Amino acid sequence: MAWGQTEGKRNANMDILRMISMIMVTMLHALTKSDLLPFMGNEVSANGWAAWVLEVLSVPAVDIFMLISGYFLISSRFKIGRMVEIVLQTLFYSAGAFAIFLLLGRVPPASMNSYDILQHFLPIHMETYWFMSAYVIIYLLLPLIISGVHAMTEKQLQGVILWLLVFECVIKSFLPVRLSMDMKGYSFLWYLTLFLVGARIRLYGFKIVKTARRGWFIYIVSTFLIFAEIFIVSQIQLRTGRLKEMTTVSLEYNHILVFFSAIGLFAAFLHAKPLGEKFGRLVCMLSPYCLGVYLLQENLMMRYLWQDWFGLREAMEQSIPVFLFRVLGGVAVMFVLGICVDVLRSVLFRIVTDRVVRKDKDKCLT
Repeated sequence: MAWGQTEGKRNANMDILRMISMIMVTMLHALTKSDLLPFMGNEVSANGWAAWVLEVLSVPAVDIFMLISGYFLISSRFKIGRMVEIVLQTLFYSAGAFAIFLLLGRVPPASMNSYDILQHFLPIHMETYWFMSAYVIIYLLLPLIISGVHAMTEKQLQGVILWLLVFECVIKSFLPVRLSMDMKGYSFLWYLTLFLVGARIRLYGFKIVKTARRGWFIYIVSTFLIFAEIFIVSQIQLRTGRLKEMTTVSLEYNHILVFFSAIGLFAAFLHAKPLGEKFGRLVCMLSPYCLGVYLLQENLMMRYLWQDWFGLREAMEQSIPVFLFRVLGGVAVMFVLGICVDVLRSVLFRIVTDRVVRKDKDKCLT
């Protein structure tokens, strides 16, 4: 079963959105962790502008995953087996990568302290992957969330969502200062907010964005406004020395423009025509392995390493065709590699599970 997907007939459009969003997440990690985003207040090269366009187009990806979780999980049931599977899958990548790098002698001596080691073996508790920690909390609270949502009327649910959006999103988006409580969207509370938005869409429909065309329009306009805000604030900072900490605030997951961008793209795929049967079947088959792409590229041993495999840091000095080839090619290869690794992980888990079940059956028969 896919991450955030319920049992029953699969939604191929949501599965392709999940895959595209993971490609976008990979793009974000490629650009930000290779320092490929120049300050817009200075003279920016063609490669720099291309990097910014790719960044802005990709930034709603994490919010989309949160929306998808709420959309599907609100109609599901809590399963302890699913909870265990998520934790073990996360541990497989975190501890597994550490073990491989340790055997290869690639773990720096400075990282062999108790705190760093615990980050590998307790990734949920230590927030090694912040998103997984938030997801696990959401899933643990799923029975309460489902009961609470179904106990409310549509207006009551709208009211809760509105207040959460104001608290987590709207206020920070219009103030020229940083709020001490603002986690920039890297938090359980923002995940819960978008989870409830996705749940409301599932239960009551998308009454505002009723067509795919309108969804694409919202996504494109929001993307343009994000880009424009970064440029304008950067110019103000260059000329006045103010707003230094605000130059990229519109790229944060809980900024109102990123929220609208995610809503637009989510609606565009939700209302899109169904995929062809063969392609849809392929997408539904590959989509469950998308989480592995994230867990592979974001584990502590590889988080800032895999970008060097494709020479991304040096790509900024190349011609724009070479730059785009390296960035887009690197992202594509990393995505495919993550899918392949998670397929192998899934097979390994299945073998181990089958053996455990077989042993239990044998004990019952003796």
